[in-house]
Amino acid sequence: MTKYSVLAIGINSTKKDKAKIQKKLKLDNIDLDVASIKDILFKIIDGKIIALIDGKDFKKYNYVLIQSGWNTTHMAYLLHLYLKSNNILHNKPNTHSTKLSDIFFIASKGISVPNTFFQNGLKIDSKEILNIEEICKLPCIYKTLLGSLGTSVYLIDSKEKIKDMIRKNGKYNRYIFQEFISNDFDYRVVVANNKASSVCKRTRVEDKYRNNVALGATEDFINIEDTPQEVIDIAVEASRALKLNWAGVDVVTDNHTNKNYVLEVNRRPGLTEKSSEVIALYSYIKELSSKRETLPLTKLLK
Repeated sequence: MTKYSVLAIGINSTKKDKAKIQKKLKLDNIDLDVASIKDILFKIIDGKIIALIDGKDFKKYNYVLIQSGWNTTHMAYLLHLYLKSNNILHNKPNTHSTKLSDIFFIASKGISVPNTFFQNGLKIDSKEILNIEEICKLPCIYKTLLGSLGTSVYLIDSKEKIKDMIRKNGKYNRYIFQEFISNDFDYRVVVANNKASSVCKRTRVEDKYRNNVALGATEDFINIEDTPQEVIDIAVEASRALKLNWAGVDVVTDNHTNKNYVLEVNRRPGLTEKSSEVIALYSYIKELSSKRETLPLTKLLK
């Protein structure tokens, strides 16, 4: 009789109960392994996504059963994306998109993003610090899952500051570490219906690493035809990968290698008055109006 291996993540029961469940299932030729969803570790290294849980390899299991609570739905969604991209059978739990899952999904489509380290747990030890240093290098970017307009984003230039920064941001804020892409500016490309419709070149003035306008960066709206084609292409690819008809895609160019990376995809990009962004929005709404008769509203607003 065929024997199956199942990894159950997030079973809400005691160790004693888990042992009983495992013993019973083994009688039916099902080998059950259990783990906590909080122990999942995600890495993106040179575009390759790695997911581990307590050192276990997801690919060795015939099926993965996922259960998650409200505070771990983001992890469940990331795990679902990973298992789906690797053709590993699993159930689809309650999920929702986040900035982190966007980067994760974009990377799974072969689109360049900075090397990334993410762990749901709040504690960090010397082994994890070594992981962060190897994957993201130093200096690297530290950011929390919560935050916008460049807030809660920091440049970490030493191993000693890693623990200090996590402690400073409170026990409820999960953290992300990313490779710092050396740059002098970045691009905000507004993509509407799979076409670039506005490009803003954002250059920091006093800040050492953030090109956010809210933090004093200058805005220079440039013609689409004057924008490097590679920047336009990667922005459109990212928007298309997430199936967004309207998005603001932040793209940075490494000033050493000239390689482009997607930093973030904004579903509600801020608009600057009397800029090409406003014109892009006007054109997008006009286009929606012209399609209203032929497409369902749900597809138009996706």
